[in-house]
Amino acid sequence: MHEYSIVQSMLDLCEKHSKGKAVEKVAVKIGKMSGIEPHFLKESFEVFKEDTVCHDAVMEMELIDITIECQKCKEVSKVDNFNFYCPLCESGDTKVLTGQEMHIDYIVLKEDG
Repeated sequence: MHEYSIVQSMLDLCEKHSKGKAVEKVAVKIGKMSGIEPHFLKESFEVFKEDTVCHDAVMEMELIDITIECQKCKEVSKVDNFNFYCPLCESGDTKVLTGQEMHIDYIVLKEDG
């Protein structure tokens, strides 16, 4: 499960950017074609966050749909069931625009006090 190494990298980034402050929330965006299993990512986060600045943090996930652009007619469409053909002109000459990404969108730090 590569989700473990992804979580470790996320925790390292949170440590770096929080400058020692506790993290309240980590918001991530995960493309449906990224190869990351959201359930395993969340489970890994819960296990590995102990003894880090994220020990009390929650992870919020947004799943990003797969969208394509037809190179023939320039139609931008959402992909269902990994059907990469243009729904307008039925061309197979398409480019994936979204759905492959995985990144931290933002982190929320706890207020002092």
